[in-house]
Amino acid sequence: MMIRPLSTLLTALLLAVSVQPLGAQDGSAKTGTPTKPNIVLILADDMGYGDVGCYNEESRIPTPNMDRLASEGIRFTDAHSADSVCTPSRYGLLTGRYGWRTPLTRSVLFNYEPPLIHRGQTTLASLLKGKGYRTAISGKWHLGLGFTAKPGRTVDFAAPLPWAPGPLPDRVVSESIDFSVPALGGPEELGFDETFYTAGCSTDQEPFCFIENGRFRNMSEATYRKPAGSWRSGMAAPDWVNETVDVSFTKWALRFIEKSHKDKPEQPFFLYLPLSSPHSPHVTTDLAIGKSAAGIRGDMVWLVDWSVGQIADKLRDLGLTWNTLLIVTSDNGPLLGSLEPGAPEKTAKITNGHLSAGKLRGIKGQVWEGGHRVPFMARWPGHIPAGAVTSETICFTDLLATFAALVGEDLPKDIGEDSFDRLQAFFGKAMKPRPATVHHSGSAFALRHGKWKIVFGVGDKQVKTASGNGYLFNLEDDPYEANDLSQKHPELVKQLTGELEAITKSSKH
Repeated sequence: MMIRPLSTLLTALLLAVSVQPLGAQDGSAKTGTPTKPNIVLILADDMGYGDVGCYNEESRIPTPNMDRLASEGIRFTDAHSADSVCTPSRYGLLTGRYGWRTPLTRSVLFNYEPPLIHRGQTTLASLLKGKGYRTAISGKWHLGLGFTAKPGRTVDFAAPLPWAPGPLPDRVVSESIDFSVPALGGPEELGFDETFYTAGCSTDQEPFCFIENGRFRNMSEATYRKPAGSWRSGMAAPDWVNETVDVSFTKWALRFIEKSHKDKPEQPFFLYLPLSSPHSPHVTTDLAIGKSAAGIRGDMVWLVDWSVGQIADKLRDLGLTWNTLLIVTSDNGPLLGSLEPGAPEKTAKITNGHLSAGKLRGIKGQVWEGGHRVPFMARWPGHIPAGAVTSETICFTDLLATFAALVGEDLPKDIGEDSFDRLQAFFGKAMKPRPATVHHSGSAFALRHGKWKIVFGVGDKQVKTASGNGYLFNLEDDPYEANDLSQKHPELVKQLTGELEAITKSSKH
């Protein structure tokens, strides 16, 4: 179902051409540009449905750049991450497959675990590279790497996933890693031409360093320490600071855009910019301090918005606005609010009344809507109608098939089995309803099919209602999941349960 602006689609299309986009003063499309659009995908970390102003009028965080992006493009109100926590969500986004299909059936990767995406597996980057794109990542990877142990040291890199049952790494393992040997099995081998990233959560998982084109930067004199603001210790570069990570990611991304345009203006590029903010620990650069009325976590959401503005301005300055598909979203739902430095995530509290998930039930790590329904905005002037809002359902896994359709590529049936082409929804058009969507976190699953959602657990806790068969909600009438209908519709519970079992028992590797 499509919720349109007051204008007709024709008027919206005219507005998309005539209204100057975010940061755009470049007038009209430039000659000599690629025949396929550039694609920039900005992924915030733990930014919630209620954080961005265009999704929550009562948000206490200024997000003018994302708000304007939505006004010049389309805003999805029923977009979902591929999981409710980092690693499996990013896996789904890049591969078109749910993360629970991998050996990592719960939790996330922590420090020195091996690559989750196997060599030769199709990713967004390898798909687009095969169609002539120049590809890059600048940001948080968190999908495992191939590390090497120092001579005389032994590390069991084949240990079952996840390695870490608790918050701290094994120091013996940490000090056994040889950082003079390039990382293997990472983005460089999965379709990305140029890379600048951190191995895991940038500010709370070791190694605390940037990795550029596979090489660990400034780690020859690494020491085992606890960076300021973090509660986890690990091997860290001597110049590593948590506060400026996203500024570094953004500046590298800006240089990539400029270099790509200068070197080969006729070649399209794909930039994946997975930022660290507003993931905990909640520390940030002086640039962002005090910019929100929602505590330091709110300031970090403001920094995400700043990064969006920086990218949009660079596209404008180079005359690329009109030939670039710019997407902004978040890897999963949010924490409730800010944390005190060094405090565990379970102590997060609502900050100054700001509701990071809006009125949705649940937060990060849960299969309630607040754990996986995320902001999702896209702009491509002249193609995406300006100011459109769509309630078409989309999941991160769908990006592989959608990008394939965009560049005219047919995906083999055994590639991205959880990915469905949703391209026409980006253009503001109604589509055939998406097949069932599986939501997951920890050991909990939920299934969404049309207006119905069945929930079998929350996080790592299995939860059942009095019916013994899970919660059942009609999201069309009850978007906040307040009224369990499982006892009223036992036949529907049985049907959806069978559908979930069929999907989860299909291919795993």
